Amino acid sequence: MKKSNLIIEIISALLIFLFVYTATAKLADYSTFRFQLGKSPFIQPIAGLVSWGLPMLELLVSGLLIFRKTKIWGFYGSIFLMSSFTIYIYMMLNYAYYVPCSCGGVLSDLSWEDHLIFNISFLLLALFGTLLESNQNAKSIVFSKP
Repeated sequence: MKKSNLIIEIISALLIFLFVYTATAKLADYSTFRFQLGKSPFIQPIAGLVSWGLPMLELLVSGLLIFRKTKIWGFYGSIFLMSSFTIYIYMMLNYAYYVPCSCGGVLSDLSWEDHLIFNISFLLLALFGTLLESNQNAKSIVFSKP
């Protein structure tokens, strides 16, 4: 296995683990997750939709990251999710009058500032994985036989 393929697989595995873990934690304690979202000043009007849609989207993106043919879409989904989470945390830290914790599992033990750093780190991983995967796809198109 080429080094870039190994890196892509490691990044994919990290993102899959993160999204499956957080989706499972949210669904396992759904009532608390839904309650906390309902207290969020930015999500309150759509908390019901987000409380089911977000874990399902996390699981969908994880599924896309598993397969070679859909991996690039999984990376795009990862960028979308991690960008959204990062922007949400930034807005909560800087503009919210109340900052509820709606994260699942051990991530709920992080401070909001630590969580922001964590999310930025995974966003950078997703961006790097997308770049590597895009380069792999471009090379396979150039070197494939007609």
